[in-house]
Amino acid sequence: MGSGVIPELILFIAAILVAGMVSGALYVTTQNIAGEIENKGLTFARDLKIDFAIINDPENIPLVDNNTYYVFYIKNTGKESFLFSSNNVVVLIDGEIVDSSNLVFDNLSNPGLEVLNPYEIGELRVNATVVDTSVQYHKITIIVENGKKRSLVFKV
Repeated sequence: MGSGVIPELILFIAAILVAGMVSGALYVTTQNIAGEIENKGLTFARDLKIDFAIINDPENIPLVDNNTYYVFYIKNTGKESFLFSSNNVVVLIDGEIVDSSNLVFDNLSNPGLEVLNPYEIGELRVNATVVDTSVQYHKITIIVENGKKRSLVFKV
C-alpha cells in the first residue's frame, strides 16, 4: 500500500506544476493582450481627436500669384494639432498624387509654423499646372498624417 502512494504523489506534484505553468502562460498572454488593447485604444482616441475640413467655396477657388496657384483653406476642427507640411500631408487631384514641389503650405494663424493647432486655418496652394483646365470640375483629396482624409469637388 505504501508503494502506490509515492507514484500518485509524484503525479499530483507534476499536475500542480503543469497547471501552474499553464496559468502563468495564460496570465502573461492576457497581460500582453490587455496592453495592446490599451495602446490601440489610446491611438484610436488620438485619431478621433484629429479632424479637419476644407472650407473653400467649391464654385469659386481662388487663383493667386499671377494665376500660378489654386488656394485651398484647411481648418483644424479637431482637438489635437497635426503636422501641416509637404512631408506629412498627401494631396490628390482627380486621384493623382500631387508632387510636393507643386504644393505650398502656410499656417495663416502662425506663419512659418508647420503645425495646425485646433481651430487654426492653413492655406494650401496647389500649382495650377497640375489641374487640367479643359475639364470644369475636379476633386481634391487631402490626407493628413493619421490617414484621415477629406475631399472637395471644385470648379475651375
